[in-house]
This record gives sequence, C-alpha cells and structure tokens, in this order.
Amino acid sequence: MPLLSDLSAGQKGTITEISGEDLLAQRLLEMGLIEGSTIEFVRRAPLGDPLEIRINGRYNLSLRSRDAKHVIIEVTS
Repeated sequence: MPLLSDLSAGQKGTITEISGEDLLAQRLLEMGLIEGSTIEFVRRAPLGDPLEIRINGRYNLSLRSRDAKHVIIEVTS
C-alpha cells in the first residue's frame, strides 16, 4: 500500500490506516489524519522536510516525512 510520504505534488488519496506506536498514532489522529479523510499532497519543502498536505479540502498541515510514513493511503488521482 502507498504511504503519504510517497506522494508527489498534486496527488490525492484517502487515508486507509494509521500505523505506528500508540503515541504517534494518537498525535496523527489529533492533527486530523483520520481514516476515510481525503488528502492532497501540496508540496515538499526544498530540503525534503516537512511535507504540506491539505486535509478534506479545508486546511493545510505540515508534517514531517518520518511521520507521513505511518499514514497508509489509497491513491485516487
């Protein structure tokens, strides 16, 4: 399954699973990364970190690459 960290600018997907230890998973959930949410990969910072994503078309979130590797998605476009 593809990971959020694997996307390129403009790609969209749906979150299917959050993996990782409980504290990390809980933090990602609190940031709005919830199973079933739609995400759009906006851009990657020039040095590769952080990533900027748009959640449910409502708000943008900056996320570290190492955390994005715990977000499993289904690519939709």
